Amino acid sequence: MEKNSFRENMGEFLDRAAGLFGRNFGFIFCFWILNGLTQVIMLANNNTGDAVWGYGFYILLVAMLAALASEKLFVSKAGKVFRYLLCVLSFVPFVIEGAVLYQYNALIGVGVVASLLETNPAESVEFLNTSVGPLELLYASEIVLAAILLARFKPWRKVQVLDDSRRVLMGMLLSLTIGYVIHMLIWFPGLMLEDPLTPGTRMIMSSSNAIKNIQAYHELADEVDVNIELTRNDGRITNIVFILGEATNRNHMHLYGYDIPNTPNLDDMADRGEICVFRDVVSPHSTTIASLSKIFTFCNYEAELPWYKYHNFIDIMNSAGYKTHWLSNQESSGIWGNLAQLLADHSKVHQFTQIRDSREDNGVVDGELFPLVDKAIYERAHDRNFYVVHLMGGHVAYYNRYPYIFTKFSKDDITVGQTIDQKKIIAQYDNALYYNDYIVSGIIDKFRETKTDTILVYLPDHGEAVYDDDGIQGHIEENPSRHMIEIPMIIWASDVFKEKHPEKWAAIQRAVNRPYMTDDMIHTLMDIADVRTEEWEASRSLINDEFNSSRARIFDDKDYDLEIRNK
Repeated sequence: MEKNSFRENMGEFLDRAAGLFGRNFGFIFCFWILNGLTQVIMLANNNTGDAVWGYGFYILLVAMLAALASEKLFVSKAGKVFRYLLCVLSFVPFVIEGAVLYQYNALIGVGVVASLLETNPAESVEFLNTSVGPLELLYASEIVLAAILLARFKPWRKVQVLDDSRRVLMGMLLSLTIGYVIHMLIWFPGLMLEDPLTPGTRMIMSSSNAIKNIQAYHELADEVDVNIELTRNDGRITNIVFILGEATNRNHMHLYGYDIPNTPNLDDMADRGEICVFRDVVSPHSTTIASLSKIFTFCNYEAELPWYKYHNFIDIMNSAGYKTHWLSNQESSGIWGNLAQLLADHSKVHQFTQIRDSREDNGVVDGELFPLVDKAIYERAHDRNFYVVHLMGGHVAYYNRYPYIFTKFSKDDITVGQTIDQKKIIAQYDNALYYNDYIVSGIIDKFRETKTDTILVYLPDHGEAVYDDDGIQGHIEENPSRHMIEIPMIIWASDVFKEKHPEKWAAIQRAVNRPYMTDDMIHTLMDIADVRTEEWEASRSLINDEFNSSRARIFDDKDYDLEIRNK
């Protein structure tokens, strides 16, 4: 009797579930598309097969529960209105996220919301003109037509299923749904419990941080002094290029003696004497925002005022008559991106490979910058140009920094590191620098092909510890190791530059072994550009004959040469 009773109860339950599913199939299908499709596509693009199925079934369960709630909590017409309202509220975030996914291979985040909040009508029209073509219109038309046809004819209502078959199918569907949801909670708890699950919730949860970021950025922008008075402006170099790297430890570069051959292109350039490789350069900080506040301004560790009270190099180059470009693969907004965003906004041309916040990382590799560089070179309509190309370089997570084809080294190639997992991470970092070599040399090649008067500086913001001497991985300001601040610095010049400015190239060559901290970088860049303000000091320019090589290099109140170098 108990078995028959269980079977009857289970059969009745499955009949009710199947009835709920059948009556609300249109709503469930619509809800799933609007709230789950974009994330499923994103997960599929990232080859996370289990997460694709698990997330898809999870949204299906949510849709079925919403349908159940609409029938149990409301009378017939009110329930219908409730279901329509859920779909309508989901539609706009879905359209926005679908466009972002198509254009940038990303989901809605703080960076996207911040961009939407700060976009004016003219910028919106420009974006549509550049992003929406015949193919996109065709896709949109097909989607709209399919939605109209489905809503009009409701083909699922014509499907007839026998009672027994319906019970079996419903049982299988519920088993898969519940099983995959449990699987997701066990193996992907971050995706299920921490990340916003739908376009709508992603938009809501991102809005608060986006508004805070915008407010912080505008407060910062109001403090910056842009009134530049030049005391000299003799610069005539056609192209000055500054490749701003990220988290690059020179001790992990073959160019600097590392035993893994991960810098073949730069090695070749060095062998041919095409580049000057500076051997003793350190960063003033081991974090991006702190380093950039010193690299591009007159602020240094001796300074008494905040960095934004000092002039910055972008505004100086604007005043000197250069067309300034900021091309970035880093975040376009956010607490860690505000300084770079400010410098980008002060540039006459600023473009990002992706719209994202500081807390978001979509794994867009630096090769995506190549089209932006090509476009900037092709469209230059000015006799003097200054370019900043901001890389992701060796930023954690290292495996996100290079395409699969650049997976050259494995844990078996690594001789340092205490565990197998550490060796895997070191190999990933070395692969990231192998790809970085391809990027830096590729940008050099692009400017070489212009056959113009060009000089290029490559400098990362800071270094990165990767289980080198003390088992530490990452970078921190407190208790730093030398690997967090020992960085490469490379200068390349075209043949035309060397012919026009032989004394400057000779000065650069003489400086390769001088000790240097990059909180004085603005003085060196101004010396290269032959531009001066009252704040410029010859003793702080690495390539100047008056350079002060005895200046102490202080990092976090510690003397690098006395307290950190041999640590």
